This record gives sequence, structure tokens and C-alpha cells, in this order.
Amino acid sequence: MRINYNKFILTLMLFAVSFASFAQLPNPDGPSTGGEDDLPAPINSKIIYLSIAALAFAFYYLRKNKAVKA
Repeated sequence: MRINYNKFILTLMLFAVSFASFAQLPNPDGPSTGGEDDLPAPINSKIIYLSIAALAFAFYYLRKNKAVKA
């Protein structure tokens, strides 16, 4: 059980780091790099769909494993 707990914590840490590393802050003083597309990257625009897909996959995975073990 200890190994599963460590894997869970590691997964959460990697998930948080990936969000932070792909976030873009606007640079009001810097030069423009290509027209009017200088808006920050939206991180949470599709988070609801991602959450629903994750829950559906977890439900499927748990159902599949329960059927195999029984």
C-alpha cells in the first residue's frame, strides 16, 4: 500500500508541475512576436471535459479489474 501512496503523490506532483510549466503570463513591456496573438494560454478552458474523461476512464478501469478478479 505504501508504494501506491507514493505513486499517487508523485503523479499529483507531476500534474501540478505540468500545469505550471505550460502557463504563460502576458508580457506587456516585451516586443510583440507575431500580431495580435499575445494573450496568455488558457489552462482551464477544457478542464471540465478532461475531468469527465478521467472519471469515465477510472470507472471503466475499476469495472474491468473487478470483473477479472471475481
